[in-house]
Amino acid sequence: MYENKKIGFIGGGMVAEAIIRGLILHGHNAANIYVSDPSEKRRELLSILNKKLNIDVSNNTTVEQSEIVIMAVKPQVFIGVAEDIKIRQAQQNTMIMSVAAGIEMKQMQNIFGDKTKICRVMPNTPCLVGQGISALIQSNLSESEIVLATYIFNSVGKTIWIQDEEWMHTITAVSGSGPAYFFHMMNVLKLAGNKAGIPEEISKALAIQTALGASHLALNSSDDLETLKKKVMSPGGTTEAAFDSLMENKLDKIWEEAIASAKQRSIELGDQED
Repeated sequence: MYENKKIGFIGGGMVAEAIIRGLILHGHNAANIYVSDPSEKRRELLSILNKKLNIDVSNNTTVEQSEIVIMAVKPQVFIGVAEDIKIRQAQQNTMIMSVAAGIEMKQMQNIFGDKTKICRVMPNTPCLVGQGISALIQSNLSESEIVLATYIFNSVGKTIWIQDEEWMHTITAVSGSGPAYFFHMMNVLKLAGNKAGIPEEISKALAIQTALGASHLALNSSDDLETLKKKVMSPGGTTEAAFDSLMENKLDKIWEEAIASAKQRSIELGDQED
């Protein structure tokens, strides 16, 4: 239904490339994907990805050809790039989606106008392998346009629509920064294996597959997360001993403070864009 929608990307970096790969993998017509990027190297890499992609140096050319434009530029240059394309966007009545961290709806509305179809998206790095989760909030989108936005980001994982933009700061701290927390825990497990004399590759495989398996179990089980944890913890067993140590060291409080710090930094970064 949406395979022939003309989708444009302002910025052809890793996030844009991940979405483009996901769309093509899910059957989207590459000839209806448009990308602009100032870097010749990025343009060359994208042209190798798929010869049918329409790649240009001009942002306005991309907007002119697209029904939906995804702003995949760094927050520091977002406003300048948006100001440059706003006249062409208004002429085309193009739907604008943004994956730029910290750029709020009101900032986009100030540039593109209150009546513009706008969607803000917070994806995370597992989108690079089609296993991400993206939080979306919109203004002025119709039901079919909401479905279209969902289609785009479902190509790189799962989508969640939210109603309160203030949640974006916590979402940034939970799912945006979250992969790094899990990478850290996997590394802790790997290093524990190394210390016990287990070879690097074996210890790494044990840590990663355990994390993957736990995620799949959580996703497919009818039990909540606390119940799943307790099912691993036999009374007086090894897992209970580990958690006794974690509780004694108040690990939950440490993590609460860490996530609160990430949320506060998201708020500060957003304020810098005002």
